[in-house]
Parts: sequence; structure tokens; C-alpha cells
Amino acid sequence: MTKLINDYTKSCFMVKQRISELTEMRNTLIESGDETKVRELDLDRRIHLLYIEHGEMQEVISHLTAYKRRREGFVET
Repeated sequence: MTKLINDYTKSCFMVKQRISELTEMRNTLIESGDETKVRELDLDRRIHLLYIEHGEMQEVISHLTAYKRRREGFVET
């Protein structure tokens, strides 16, 4: 269970990094006046989907952590 939680945490971190990269790319393109490239690469939608994925992964981590605590509580009693 701990490995699964750690794997989700690592994935969450990687998604956050990707969001930062895409956001930086988007901002650079907009600053250079290349909004067509932003639309062509569909950066706004991709960033939005990554935020959704990140939120879902955090929910899974929360549920797995709560489940792990409950199981550990049953073992101790």
C-alpha cells in the first residue's frame, strides 16, 4: 500500500512539473505574440486536463492514505 501511495505521489509531482513547463511555454509564446501557436498546440486544454488529473490523483492519494490508516488502526487493536 505504501508503495502505491508513493507511486501516486511521484506521479502527482511529475504532473505538476509538466503543468509548469506547459504554462511557461504558453506564457513565452503569448509574450512573443504567437497566440496562434498556443491554439495550435492546444496548450490551454492540455494544461486544464493536467490540473484535473492532478486533482484526481490527490483524491486517490487521500483515499489510499485514509484506508491505510484505518487498516493500521484495526491491526493495533
